[in-house]
Amino acid sequence: MSSPRPASLLAQGKPPKPSSVSAQQPSPKNAKATAKAEKAARRAAQKAAQGGDAEGTAPGPVQGVGAGQQPQQPGLGQQGQGQGVQKGKGGAQNHGAKPQNAPSKADSAAPSTSSAPPPTSSASPATFDALQPFLHLDLPMPSSSLSHSLGASTAGIHPSIIRLALQYSEFKVVGANARCIAMLEAFKDIIASYTPPPQTTLTRHLPTTHLNPQIAHLIRARPLSVSMGTAIRYLKYEISLIEMEMDLDQAKSLLLSKIDSFIRDRILLAGRVIEQHAIDKIRDGDTVLTYARSSVIEGVLLEAKRQGKEFSVVVVDSRPLYEGKNLLASLRLASIPTTYVLLPSLSLILPRVSLCLLGTHALLSNGAMFSRAGTAMVAMMLREKGVPVVCCCETYKFSERIMLDSIVGNERATPLPLLADLSLSSPVPAPSSSSKPPVAPVPAPALPSSLSPLSLLYDVSRPEDVTVVITEAGLIPVQSVPVLLRDYKPVQGRNT
Repeated sequence: MSSPRPASLLAQGKPPKPSSVSAQQPSPKNAKATAKAEKAARRAAQKAAQGGDAEGTAPGPVQGVGAGQQPQQPGLGQQGQGQGVQKGKGGAQNHGAKPQNAPSKADSAAPSTSSAPPPTSSASPATFDALQPFLHLDLPMPSSSLSHSLGASTAGIHPSIIRLALQYSEFKVVGANARCIAMLEAFKDIIASYTPPPQTTLTRHLPTTHLNPQIAHLIRARPLSVSMGTAIRYLKYEISLIEMEMDLDQAKSLLLSKIDSFIRDRILLAGRVIEQHAIDKIRDGDTVLTYARSSVIEGVLLEAKRQGKEFSVVVVDSRPLYEGKNLLASLRLASIPTTYVLLPSLSLILPRVSLCLLGTHALLSNGAMFSRAGTAMVAMMLREKGVPVVCCCETYKFSERIMLDSIVGNERATPLPLLADLSLSSPVPAPSSSSKPPVAPVPAPALPSSLSPLSLLYDVSRPEDVTVVITEAGLIPVQSVPVLLRDYKPVQGRNT
């Protein structure tokens, strides 16, 4: 029989005294049982020192490491078995019962994935990380901050510029040519009503002190396009050529004529020349595909119809602006057979397409097109299908920049049009027959924290996807864009 003393000491949670055990001369059988009980007692004392509750654990030998338990060391397997035997003697009434609701200190100190509370801001960092590459692109300002209601921000701004900025922010004036012409017309109003302050000259005051705040207000509505930047440089260059002794009225008349010449030569007449070159690429029976709406491509198609060519058109469009609807209406008025599809359906109509005409926002120095978002996909798919991709672009849209992606330089639009189809608004209650006043509508709930809406307006197409570029200077490959930038300097407004 084993000595009852270690069992009593185990019940008290204290290890046996070595002196009392060594004083006796136990038999080998009793010595083995005594050593086994001492190990179990030391195990219980160790758990008690760690803050464990001996009665909170399930009886029986330890089989594995559960949630909230300390991992078992390799050399303590016999101790765990001895502990389970002793507990089975004194606590048989708890066998098979569930553990206590209150966790022990050891359980609370041990790491547990089930008891840890979920993080409260887990969706916010994910949303932040999703938009991290685009945080350098500013969202458009609301139209209320661009109107006369804020007198401090619009002080000194010409009414024509304020009206144009509102049209820009509301996307009532879109397109590189339309935005540039509208800006130059607003500059004509500024110059016509301009009077330099005393002891200053038009050459020094107009391009910096007076004109720069007007341009900055337009930038607040939308970033400047490449065409607008070229026109601004041209105008400032012409202002710098005016002699200081020239009469004010004569100088203003000269600037107004220079603006009219730029609009006529670099935009309108350039578009006419491009139309004549592009019409030669359209043959009878062709199916011409175009994306969104370009004023130059629209002029090409209408002029080809007036010359008696028989062809059909496929207009590919996409959210959020749906510019192709305006082109569709114009082609229907001209009795041109037209098919209107959205961008996801592009692959379905590729077998019928024989020619692709694309306009562009800007043509970069490496030959890439910087155009409406979706143009890169259209050009790539048609090029892989073997369809010629023709880019029609005026030379004043050429840019010396080189872009390899559409992330570094782009423009963000408000994502609300993209969310128009989502059911984010609260249901409106049915009107009651009582005479109570109508209840104010409940505001729509905020967007889910896990949703990160992003609306980019432009993308960059690959230069190898463009077959040829048609300009007013002729037909050129994309590799000749730097040559034209170097040799055709009057477009940039650097020479007379």
